[in-house]
Amino acid sequence: MLRAPWRHLIVSALAWLGVVAVTATPFAAAGAPARAGVPVTAPGSPCAWPAVVRPGRLNFAFPETNATYWLTPYQLNKGDRLVVDGTYPSARFTALTAYDRKGAPIDALADYQISPSAGSKNPFAVPDAGTDPAHHRYQVTVKPGVAAGSGADTIAATTNSAASGAGFLVLRIYVPDNESSLAGGVPLPTLSIERQGSSPSAMKTCPRADSPQGPSGPLADTLRKLVKDNAPAGKFAGCGTFTTSDPGFASPTKVLGLFPNPYNKYLCAPLAYESGRIAVVRGKAPTFPNTVNNQSVLTKTQLRYWSLCQNQWQLPYPVSSCAADFQTALDKDGRYTYVVSTRQDRPANATTEKGVTWIDWGPTNVSSVLFFRNMLPADDFPNAIQGVKKGDDPAKVMGDYYPTVTYCAKEAFAKGGPDACAG
Repeated sequence: MLRAPWRHLIVSALAWLGVVAVTATPFAAAGAPARAGVPVTAPGSPCAWPAVVRPGRLNFAFPETNATYWLTPYQLNKGDRLVVDGTYPSARFTALTAYDRKGAPIDALADYQISPSAGSKNPFAVPDAGTDPAHHRYQVTVKPGVAAGSGADTIAATTNSAASGAGFLVLRIYVPDNESSLAGGVPLPTLSIERQGSSPSAMKTCPRADSPQGPSGPLADTLRKLVKDNAPAGKFAGCGTFTTSDPGFASPTKVLGLFPNPYNKYLCAPLAYESGRIAVVRGKAPTFPNTVNNQSVLTKTQLRYWSLCQNQWQLPYPVSSCAADFQTALDKDGRYTYVVSTRQDRPANATTEKGVTWIDWGPTNVSSVLFFRNMLPADDFPNAIQGVKKGDDPAKVMGDYYPTVTYCAKEAFAKGGPDACAG
């Protein structure tokens, strides 16, 4: 059970949104109907997608720098529905995910799982969808009283098919074809609330100003407190037996409470900064659809997406920098080398021209954690992180695709390259 301050925070956030006239005690046990009380009236016009998560906006819970996350809280009772009318974006990946009030996933639909509206086609599912956004429409319903995973363009709003409850709806868009359009060249989906026995009521989309959607917006403190209350205090859950003095990649012991993407699996490696020391990460690169270079997401590849990100190991867990698959230099054998360092410690040969991808260390006054993401592996690719089961050694499952990490002196790398830094 979350503490009382959380309840007050989310009530005020929901009221500001105008999503629902919430009661004074809306959060009894998850799944229980809200008890009768005095409604809190929403000031001003309601609006959808009030929080935008990405560096420069709301940077928390280990976001990916090549993705943007739009978030809307909801409170739905029996018979209510939240209807999402959208357009498939021109991007590598998109998904709609419902999370509970602790930031744990309830249900989700990835792009290829969402059926198109009448007269439209899904470009993530069929090759002849064309390029006209007017023919790329879809509709998804978020509602309580349905089981997670039931599909049929329906997302469960609550756990255990509960009759009512509160949560967050998150729209993710990874690697838009046009990097200047975070939403993938289409408008954000329209949200409508349908109360039992009432006509649909469309919500306005929030303005893109920093004040409502950024670090000082109405949901920012709520979300930061959510991470503080539900993630391990002061640091992220351990990465196997590895330590900052002896780093290595392992499956994280906890990602719930951090709005994890259900279509990703992760490895993490703790790091600690020392002046003149760099971290070197090496491995074989999985194949991916390079949509930035006009390759279709339907191209047969090993993964839909992968990346390496450097994150700050302190609340609220911001990201410092990432390099995605399409931003990663490869050698003739399809292998990558990353150097993670400060700008002053970057070796002169840590460049793309030398086959090396540099990742900025970020702040040096806190410990850091590297995250390696794998998204949507092909059925015939057994070496993805998704193949690592509880108790497995990721290195054995992933083989050449397992990322190794070692510390190295800047001078050693500058003189001998990555081979001089072998563990």
